[in-house]
Amino acid sequence: MVFDGSDLLNFAKQATYIALNDYEAQLFEDRTGLSPAEIAELVEALIITRGSEGSHIYTNGKRIDIPSAKAEKLADPTGCGDAYRAGIIHGIMHGKDWETTGRIASLLGAIKIEQHGTQNHTLTSETFAQRFEVAFDRKL
Repeated sequence: MVFDGSDLLNFAKQATYIALNDYEAQLFEDRTGLSPAEIAELVEALIITRGSEGSHIYTNGKRIDIPSAKAEKLADPTGCGDAYRAGIIHGIMHGKDWETTGRIASLLGAIKIEQHGTQNHTLTSETFAQRFEVAFDRKL
């Protein structure tokens, strides 16, 4: 990151959501001196992805732990963060709760990692719903 703590705080105060991977989150904490919970107070939600360890969504004064969806194979991690964020955007746009939104994002990341290249994965709504139910033992 080329920005200092003051810059990052200014960005956060102008944002609605912040999505970071675990490395970026650590830099954000180090440069601002704020914990994830304190950063989350500045936005509607702070999302921190943690690779195969799932993700955390901080919102409304609590942390929601999102499990990672199991990938059928590990082919290429390039683009997984983008796929995850697409799931976050989808959930927000469709008024899903954060527990569901995070799981949608997690499953999209798992589907992406199964394919080589950043946009070579395909799926249908039906296939996605089936995989969601298998992955999280709940219907979409």
